[in-house]
Amino acid sequence: MRKVAAPQGFHWLAQALRLTARGWTSLLPIGLLMVLITQIPWLGTVVALLLGPALLGGLVWAVAQTVHGVRPGPGALFKAFDGSHRLPALVALCVPSLGLLLLLTIAMMGILGGAAGGDPARLEALQRNPVALLQLLRGHLGPLLAIGLAGGLLSWALTFFALPQVMLRQAGGFAAMGQSLRAALRNAGALLLLLLGLLGLAMLAGLVLQVLLLAGSAFGVWWRLLVWLLFIALLYAFTAALMYVAWRDVFDDAAPMQAQAPAAGEVHAEM
Repeated sequence: MRKVAAPQGFHWLAQALRLTARGWTSLLPIGLLMVLITQIPWLGTVVALLLGPALLGGLVWAVAQTVHGVRPGPGALFKAFDGSHRLPALVALCVPSLGLLLLLTIAMMGILGGAAGGDPARLEALQRNPVALLQLLRGHLGPLLAIGLAGGLLSWALTFFALPQVMLRQAGGFAAMGQSLRAALRNAGALLLLLLGLLGLAMLAGLVLQVLLLAGSAFGVWWRLLVWLLFIALLYAFTAALMYVAWRDVFDDAAPMQAQAPAAGEVHAEM
């Protein structure tokens, strides 16, 4: 694990953009397949919550193959389902986001319970009145935002380096999250500049998206749907590329990426 200079965060952003642009013909179809899977009614929600890291791990695998001169096919998205020990470790990476969701739910229920004064009828009336419920939550917006921001940053720090570590080194899920958190703390300066760069990039992407939507407004809803699908697919591909370049820089790519099946007798870390 290495400590890099703070400006390296901007370099990660630039490298991920170049890598996405260079391999877009392979990465975009894989990202689009991931978008379509996560949009399946009911099933898509479960997939996004529990199997999202596994699918994103497949995209990270595809990015690594692209870097090594191999053109990945759509099947790379399902690399985590190849019978190795990656899948349970990747599912374990859902724990931070699920924990944050649970914490926010408990906080909101506490706010509702306090406003209702322990009266079940009043609590039910609040839940049935969206306007009153929104006003109540606005009154506690500060604490909710603080919980969401702190929990979101912690969840990101736990999983940012962990996903490539599991996918490319077959580390255990909880061990990888510990390594990711230590790497994030050690490289806080680079990650801070990366977040600032991502904020600027998001503003630029939003502007481009609005221009594209307005330019094709004559084509109606189908144009908007197509633009959004392609945008999210590219976002997935870029996210995977960003995770890969940052992981390679911090954890060093001295060990060869396991593009082929593991050798016989190789020991895999478990979750």
